[in-house]
Amino acid sequence: MNTSATFLGPVNELPAEGSEKPLSHQSAVDCCASLFSDSSLIFDVSRSGVMVVSNPQETEIFQQFDLEIPEGESEPKVRWGEDAFDIQLQGLFRDRSAFETLSDASEPEDYVRRFLEVLSSSLDEPTIGHDGATIPLIRWEADESGEAARVQLLGLLLADEKQFETFCQSQGSDLGLIFEDAEVQAHGLRETLTVMALLGVTLGSATQAEAGLFKFKERKAQRALAEQQQMMQQQAIQKRQAAIQEAQRTGYLDMHNDAYINYQLLEADKSSERQVIVDVARQRAYLLVGNQIAIDTAVSTAREGKHTPRGEFKITQRVAQGKTSTIYGCDLPYWQRLDQSAIGMHVGDLPGHAASAGCIRLPHSVAPVLFANTASGVTVKVVDQWGQQELQQGGGQQGNMVVAQVVERAGDS
Repeated sequence: MNTSATFLGPVNELPAEGSEKPLSHQSAVDCCASLFSDSSLIFDVSRSGVMVVSNPQETEIFQQFDLEIPEGESEPKVRWGEDAFDIQLQGLFRDRSAFETLSDASEPEDYVRRFLEVLSSSLDEPTIGHDGATIPLIRWEADESGEAARVQLLGLLLADEKQFETFCQSQGSDLGLIFEDAEVQAHGLRETLTVMALLGVTLGSATQAEAGLFKFKERKAQRALAEQQQMMQQQAIQKRQAAIQEAQRTGYLDMHNDAYINYQLLEADKSSERQVIVDVARQRAYLLVGNQIAIDTAVSTAREGKHTPRGEFKITQRVAQGKTSTIYGCDLPYWQRLDQSAIGMHVGDLPGHAASAGCIRLPHSVAPVLFANTASGVTVKVVDQWGQQELQQGGGQQGNMVVAQVVERAGDS
């Protein structure tokens, strides 16, 4: 039997594309919890109120997605939608008076209940546009003093009545209702939804309205607007049109289309040491053969809120075709893993800026060439900015520097 549900997830809390974190198959709710198990959205709850530990002054993007666990299949299916919301987390807990009524006799669970009650009165359900229950998925633990609790936010379940009933009947593992089972059994389904709106679950709470906390964001429209602002001249517009036509043909966007590949050097020099340099500031990558640049290409590294690690790595895993991301539901052609991390180089969209979840995206036209001219054990250096010191010899004489150049292969047009 397939199980599925719709969620809003804090997308900046996802691991990198190459992560192989196992996802729970027990239910869609458990799967979402395992997907965001490393979430840094942490709240400290006490009689003084709620404090966001991670980023109290910033907003978090919660994007809608569907999770399905097909019967008999090995991996859950994740399908990302276009709807997303900016949530200013500290703004959800402006009313501190609700926590001042807690006493020395209050248990940590009472703090969590009050946290969920305030959250339920702050979420803006009309803006989200969901008719059923909007249930935050949380984990929590008691403070050692017993006078506070720490809450981790994992996402928001958008449940209709049938899904909520199924959840109440099947909830298990380390996820459960914050109120006693007797409270559920003593009510019908509609009354139980009302109980949820007041008390929530150890995964969540429901919603009421407070205007102005959410700003609707449609990510596709934002990208189109940003690209339009960046391309004021007709020449840039024409370049974008050409890039879109190429993406329709190949399935991948490359707003740069300016890679340099010295095929002659690659074919003539098979014995020299090879290494890859990734310059994060310039969003470029270089394949060095000896002290010469054989490939110079645009890349896309981690977007704001995500991180591409810096340092020196070795290529440890290479998969030309068949590698997929279970989290993002996309293929990762010409995958090359860095050390034992979840980060790798692979084909992906290059929208003209850093846009990945941590990996190093390569143009579809360059990745196969880079893959064919590297191997396991090849060094990959990821640096903030590369000064091309590797190209200098003889005390740094500039005359020994070989600048990237395009050398066409015989028969190429």
